[in-house]
Amino acid sequence: MSDLKEFLRDVRDHKLTIELDQGIHRCLFLGRPGSSTYHYRLTTWPGHLAISGDMGSFTFSRLRDMFEFFRDEDMTNEINPSYWAQKVEAIDRHGSMKEFSDKKFRDAVLRDIEEWEVRLGDASKILNEVRDEVLALGCANVDEAYALINDFEASDGNVFTDFWEHDLTTYSLRYLWCLRAIVWGIKQYDLVTQGRTQADHDRRVLAGEL
Repeated sequence: MSDLKEFLRDVRDHKLTIELDQGIHRCLFLGRPGSSTYHYRLTTWPGHLAISGDMGSFTFSRLRDMFEFFRDEDMTNEINPSYWAQKVEAIDRHGSMKEFSDKKFRDAVLRDIEEWEVRLGDASKILNEVRDEVLALGCANVDEAYALINDFEASDGNVFTDFWEHDLTTYSLRYLWCLRAIVWGIKQYDLVTQGRTQADHDRRVLAGEL
C-alpha cells in the first residue's frame, strides 16, 4: 500500500488554493508553488468528487457531499481502497486502479505446484523447471503471466490448471496516492475554513484573542 510517510514527503511543501467554494460546489488546488510535481485539484459537485493532476484522475460518487464521504473525522489517516473502489465512476486513460503484481504471481505459482503429485525425488527438479521457465522470465502484465503459465509443462507432465482463478493484481500506487491526496486535501480545506491553521492561531495570538 502507498506509504503515508512517502505521501507526506511528496506534499510537504504543498499549499492550498481555494478556487471555488460555494456549498458543495468546490474547486481546490494543492501544489508546490512554482512546481507541477505532485500537484492536484479536488472538484466537487452534487454527488461527485473528482481528483485530477500529476498522479492521475479519478471520479467518485456516493453521497451528495463527497467531502462527508472522504472526511477523516477521527484523524486516523486511514484509506479504504477496496470499498472506495466501488464508488469510482471514471478513471483517466493513463490511470488504473489496479496493476499486475509480480509478488502475487510468484506466490500463486509456488502455491499451485505444492499441490502437484510428483514422483519421489523429483520435487526439486520440478521446482527448478518452474523457476527457470516461468518465474525467471518475468512478466509485465497479467496477460503475459497467463501466457507463461499456459505454455508451461513440467518434464513429468504436470501443468497449471485453473490458474486464471488467481487474482494477480494489486491496487496501483497512483490510485492509492490519490486516495491519500483526497483525504489530506479535505483536511487542509477544513483547517483553513475552520480557522485552525498555524497562521490563524498566530493571528489570534497577536490580536490578543487567545
